[in-house]
Amino acid sequence: MQLPKDPSKIYLGGEPIEDEKRAAKHRLVLEVKRLVDHAALLDISDMDGAGVIDGFTEELAATADRIASQPTLRARGGAASAAVADAVLAERSPVSGRSNPLAPPLHLEMTEGVTHAWAVWTDAYEGPPGCLHGGFVAAAFDDLMGLAQMASGRAGYTGTLTVRMRKPTPLNRRIDYEAHLERFEGRKIWCRATARDGEVLLADAEILFIAPRDPFWEG
Repeated sequence: MQLPKDPSKIYLGGEPIEDEKRAAKHRLVLEVKRLVDHAALLDISDMDGAGVIDGFTEELAATADRIASQPTLRARGGAASAAVADAVLAERSPVSGRSNPLAPPLHLEMTEGVTHAWAVWTDAYEGPPGCLHGGFVAAAFDDLMGLAQMASGRAGYTGTLTVRMRKPTPLNRRIDYEAHLERFEGRKIWCRATARDGEVLLADAEILFIAPRDPFWEG
Protein backbone atom coordinates (compact mmCIF):
# COMPACT_ATOMS: atom_id res chain seq x y z
CA MET A 1 0.00 0.00 0.00
CA GLN A 2 1.26 3.51 -0.81
CA LEU A 3 0.45 6.63 1.14
CA PRO A 4 -0.44 9.83 -0.72
CA LYS A 5 2.20 12.58 -0.88
CA ASP A 6 0.39 14.25 2.02
CA PRO A 7 0.47 11.36 4.55
CA SER A 8 -2.35 12.89 6.62
CA LYS A 9 -4.75 11.86 3.85
CA ILE A 10 -4.58 8.27 5.13
CA TYR A 11 -6.29 9.54 8.31
CA LEU A 12 -8.63 12.16 6.95
CA GLY A 13 -8.60 11.67 3.20
CA GLY A 14 -10.12 15.06 2.61
CA GLU A 15 -13.10 13.97 4.74
CA PRO A 16 -15.22 11.42 2.82
CA ILE A 17 -18.41 12.92 1.42
CA GLU A 18 -21.37 12.29 3.71
CA ASP A 19 -23.71 11.19 0.93
CA GLU A 20 -27.04 9.46 1.58
CA LYS A 21 -25.60 5.94 1.81
CA ARG A 22 -22.62 6.87 4.01
CA ALA A 23 -24.87 8.85 6.34
CA ALA A 24 -27.15 5.82 6.59
CA LYS A 25 -24.16 3.59 7.44
CA HIS A 26 -23.10 6.03 10.15
CA ARG A 27 -26.62 5.91 11.62
CA LEU A 28 -26.43 2.11 11.63
CA VAL A 29 -23.08 2.21 13.42
CA LEU A 30 -24.47 4.58 16.08
CA GLU A 31 -27.31 2.15 16.78
CA VAL A 32 -24.85 -0.74 17.08
CA LYS A 33 -22.88 1.32 19.60
CA ARG A 34 -26.08 1.98 21.53
CA LEU A 35 -26.84 -1.74 21.48
CA VAL A 36 -23.38 -2.53 22.86
CA ASP A 37 -23.84 -0.07 25.72
CA HIS A 38 -27.25 -1.48 26.65
CA ALA A 39 -26.11 -5.10 26.32
CA ALA A 40 -23.06 -4.47 28.49
CA LEU A 41 -25.28 -3.14 31.29
CA LEU A 42 -28.17 -5.57 30.92
CA ASP A 43 -29.13 -6.62 34.44
CA ILE A 44 -30.14 -10.28 34.28
CA SER A 45 -30.62 -10.71 38.04
CA ASP A 46 -34.23 -9.46 38.00
CA MET A 47 -35.24 -11.14 34.76
CA ASP A 48 -37.65 -14.08 34.86
CA GLY A 49 -35.80 -16.80 32.96
CA ALA A 50 -33.70 -16.53 29.84
CA GLY A 51 -36.58 -16.26 27.38
CA VAL A 52 -36.39 -12.50 26.88
CA ILE A 53 -32.62 -12.67 26.33
CA ASP A 54 -33.02 -15.56 23.91
CA GLY A 55 -35.55 -13.47 22.00
CA PHE A 56 -33.04 -10.64 21.68
CA THR A 57 -30.41 -13.11 20.54
CA GLU A 58 -32.65 -14.49 17.79
CA GLU A 59 -33.48 -11.00 16.54
CA LEU A 60 -29.85 -9.95 16.51
CA ALA A 61 -28.75 -13.18 14.82
CA ALA A 62 -31.30 -12.56 12.07
CA THR A 63 -30.09 -8.97 11.66
CA ALA A 64 -26.46 -10.11 11.53
CA ASP A 65 -27.37 -12.65 8.84
CA ARG A 66 -29.15 -9.95 6.81
CA ILE A 67 -26.15 -7.64 7.01
CA ALA A 68 -23.80 -10.51 6.13
CA SER A 69 -25.78 -11.07 2.92
CA GLN A 70 -25.05 -7.53 1.70
CA PRO A 71 -21.98 -6.38 -0.31
CA THR A 72 -18.86 -6.43 1.85
CA LEU A 73 -15.49 -4.66 1.80
CA ARG A 74 -13.91 -8.09 2.30
CA ALA A 75 -14.37 -8.54 -1.45
CA ARG A 76 -11.93 -5.64 -1.93
CA GLY A 77 -9.39 -7.02 0.51
CA GLY A 78 -10.83 -5.26 3.55
CA ALA A 79 -11.53 -1.65 4.46
CA ALA A 80 -7.86 -0.60 4.29
CA SER A 81 -7.61 -1.76 0.68
CA ALA A 82 -10.92 -0.32 -0.48
CA ALA A 83 -11.69 3.00 -2.11
CA VAL A 84 -10.30 6.09 -0.37
CA ALA A 85 -13.58 6.93 1.37
CA ASP A 86 -13.58 3.60 3.22
CA ALA A 87 -9.80 3.22 3.57
CA VAL A 88 -9.12 6.38 5.58
CA LEU A 89 -8.71 5.86 9.31
CA ALA A 90 -11.36 8.50 9.99
CA GLU A 91 -13.79 5.83 8.74
CA ARG A 92 -12.25 2.49 9.72
CA SER A 93 -10.10 3.04 12.83
CA PRO A 94 -11.20 1.00 15.87
CA VAL A 95 -10.58 4.13 17.97
CA SER A 96 -11.77 7.01 15.78
CA GLY A 97 -13.55 5.43 12.81
CA ARG A 98 -17.04 6.72 12.09
CA SER A 99 -17.91 3.47 10.30
CA ASN A 100 -16.47 1.20 13.00
CA PRO A 101 -18.86 0.24 15.82
CA LEU A 102 -15.87 -0.51 18.08
CA ALA A 103 -14.74 3.12 18.03
CA PRO A 104 -15.86 5.39 20.93
CA PRO A 105 -15.27 7.40 18.67
CA LEU A 106 -12.35 9.70 19.24
CA HIS A 107 -13.13 12.83 17.20
CA LEU A 108 -9.90 14.04 15.57
CA GLU A 109 -9.02 17.42 14.12
CA MET A 110 -5.64 18.32 12.71
CA THR A 111 -4.80 22.04 12.83
CA GLU A 112 -1.57 23.87 12.15
CA GLY A 113 0.99 22.55 14.61
CA VAL A 114 -1.48 20.85 16.98
CA THR A 115 -3.80 17.87 16.76
CA HIS A 116 -6.95 18.04 18.90
CA ALA A 117 -9.46 15.33 19.76
CA TRP A 118 -12.30 14.62 22.15
CA ALA A 119 -14.30 11.59 23.23
CA VAL A 120 -17.07 10.60 25.62
CA TRP A 121 -16.27 7.11 26.88
CA THR A 122 -19.41 5.16 27.80
CA ASP A 123 -19.92 2.34 30.30
CA ALA A 124 -18.90 -0.31 27.77
CA TYR A 125 -15.30 0.93 28.12
CA GLU A 126 -15.24 0.70 31.92
CA GLY A 127 -12.22 -0.68 33.77
CA PRO A 128 -12.08 0.46 37.41
CA PRO A 129 -15.60 1.40 38.62
CA GLY A 130 -16.72 4.57 36.87
CA CYS A 131 -13.42 4.93 35.02
CA LEU A 132 -11.98 4.19 31.61
CA HIS A 133 -10.04 0.96 31.14
CA GLY A 134 -6.31 1.70 30.91
CA GLY A 135 -6.01 -0.08 27.58
CA PHE A 136 -8.33 2.47 26.01
CA VAL A 137 -6.40 5.33 27.62
CA ALA A 138 -3.35 4.08 25.71
CA ALA A 139 -5.29 3.35 22.52
CA ALA A 140 -6.62 6.91 22.36
CA PHE A 141 -3.11 8.32 22.63
CA ASP A 142 -1.80 5.93 19.96
CA ASP A 143 -4.53 6.97 17.51
CA LEU A 144 -4.22 10.67 18.32
CA MET A 145 -0.45 10.80 17.91
CA GLY A 146 -0.70 8.66 14.80
CA LEU A 147 -2.33 11.67 13.19
CA ALA A 148 -0.02 14.19 14.88
CA GLN A 149 3.06 12.48 13.39
CA MET A 150 1.82 13.37 9.92
CA ALA A 151 3.04 16.94 10.47
CA SER A 152 6.52 15.52 9.85
CA GLY A 153 5.56 14.61 6.30
CA ARG A 154 6.24 10.99 7.21
CA ALA A 155 4.21 8.04 8.40
CA GLY A 156 5.58 5.47 10.79
CA TYR A 157 4.54 2.52 12.90
CA THR A 158 4.38 2.69 16.68
CA GLY A 159 7.74 1.73 18.17
CA THR A 160 7.31 2.66 21.82
CA LEU A 161 4.38 4.27 23.62
CA THR A 162 4.78 5.62 27.15
CA VAL A 163 1.64 6.66 29.04
CA ARG A 164 1.56 8.29 32.45
CA MET A 165 -1.87 8.01 34.03
CA ARG A 166 -2.07 10.92 36.48
CA LYS A 167 -5.72 10.47 37.45
CA PRO A 168 -8.47 8.00 36.50
CA THR A 169 -10.31 8.98 33.32
CA PRO A 170 -14.03 9.34 34.14
CA LEU A 171 -16.74 7.81 31.98
CA ASN A 172 -19.60 9.70 30.34
CA ARG A 173 -17.78 13.02 30.37
CA ARG A 174 -16.11 14.85 27.52
CA ILE A 175 -12.37 14.20 27.58
CA ASP A 176 -10.19 16.55 25.52
CA TYR A 177 -6.92 15.51 23.93
CA GLU A 178 -4.07 17.47 22.42
CA ALA A 179 -0.96 16.25 20.63
CA HIS A 180 1.96 17.71 18.74
CA LEU A 181 4.96 16.59 16.77
CA GLU A 182 8.03 17.03 18.95
CA ARG A 183 10.79 16.25 16.47
CA PHE A 184 11.88 13.81 13.80
CA GLU A 185 15.25 12.45 12.82
CA GLY A 186 15.71 10.13 9.89
CA ARG A 187 13.12 7.39 10.24
CA LYS A 188 12.26 8.28 13.85
CA ILE A 189 9.30 10.50 14.74
CA TRP A 190 8.54 11.66 18.30
CA CYS A 191 5.20 13.06 19.48
CA ARG A 192 3.68 14.10 22.82
CA ALA A 193 0.08 14.32 23.98
CA THR A 194 -2.19 15.10 26.93
CA ALA A 195 -5.70 14.15 28.03
CA ARG A 196 -7.78 16.48 30.22
CA ASP A 197 -11.14 16.64 31.94
CA GLY A 198 -11.70 20.37 31.76
CA GLU A 199 -8.57 21.84 33.36
CA VAL A 200 -7.62 18.59 35.11
CA LEU A 201 -4.71 16.68 33.59
CA LEU A 202 -5.67 13.01 33.44
CA ALA A 203 -2.77 11.55 31.50
CA ASP A 204 0.11 12.42 29.23
CA ALA A 205 2.04 10.35 26.75
CA GLU A 206 4.96 10.26 24.40
CA ILE A 207 5.48 8.01 21.43
CA LEU A 208 8.22 7.03 19.03
CA PHE A 209 7.14 6.09 15.51
CA ILE A 210 9.48 4.34 13.10
CA ALA A 211 8.97 5.05 9.42
CA PRO A 212 9.60 2.11 7.08
CA ARG A 213 12.91 2.04 5.22
CA ASP A 214 11.25 2.48 1.84
CA PRO A 215 9.64 5.93 1.51
CA PHE A 216 6.26 4.56 0.44
CA TRP A 217 4.50 7.73 1.71
CA GLU A 218 5.90 9.50 -1.34
CA GLY A 219 3.81 7.23 -3.62
